[in-house]
Amino acid sequence: MFKKFSVKEDVSGSTSLKSSVQRTIRQQLLEQFPLLSAPAYRDEAEAPPPVPAVPEEVGEEEDDDFKEEETGKKKKGKGGGKGDKGGKKGKKAAKEDKKEDEEDDEGPRTLMDDIWPKKESLGLTKCHDRINIYTLNSVPLFMNHYDGPFIPTLKLLHKYPVLLPHVQVDRGAIKFLLAGANMMAPGLLSAGGALPDGLEKDAVVAIHAEGKAHAAGIGKMAESAAAVRKSGKGVAVEVLCWVGDDFWKIDSLGL
Repeated sequence: MFKKFSVKEDVSGSTSLKSSVQRTIRQQLLEQFPLLSAPAYRDEAEAPPPVPAVPEEVGEEEDDDFKEEETGKKKKGKGGGKGDKGGKKGKKAAKEDKKEDEEDDEGPRTLMDDIWPKKESLGLTKCHDRINIYTLNSVPLFMNHYDGPFIPTLKLLHKYPVLLPHVQVDRGAIKFLLAGANMMAPGLLSAGGALPDGLEKDAVVAIHAEGKAHAAGIGKMAESAAAVRKSGKGVAVEVLCWVGDDFWKIDSLGL
């Protein structure tokens, strides 16, 4: 997907998404990645099992990100604030109290809140070949092709490895993976490989390499795990992105 990617040549434009569209995307992400609803974890002991690799420690967010800031300045007026001004202040205070109560009712902080805080706006960068990249403060988080499933960026996956199921290739396949080649069945079925049962065709997976802690790439199952085991040959995983590709080298993009 990103073997050759250039912001100048491949990006057609970036835009801010409407609130209604963002709510829809948020719901779709929660449906596709149920673990995003799990409580946010701060260290290895709290990470949801089973995970062969644990995320880097996530720093605590400042409380200011989730509390309503007092932006209005009090104005001195005649009559001790009586009349219409006092009424407006009362309505504003009531509105803020109601909003704080709603935030308190939302429950514990989740992985989704860590990745995409509710008060932050999501940006959309459209690329050629109908590839969409979703960004937060210009940092790419997810991508998809046309209206297909969402795929986390590899850098986001390194922080939250629970987002995708894991497959593993043996050491002999590493150099081919880092060159963008699709992963063949023997590399997953050998002693150094790993192919979990139950993976269906087109499932998006994290591609780990033997002896490495973090995913070296992200791919899509070319066949179901059962079919790959049965044939024992051919392409097992179509590689979408990998460490060192052109997209990996981009830290900021769009809005």
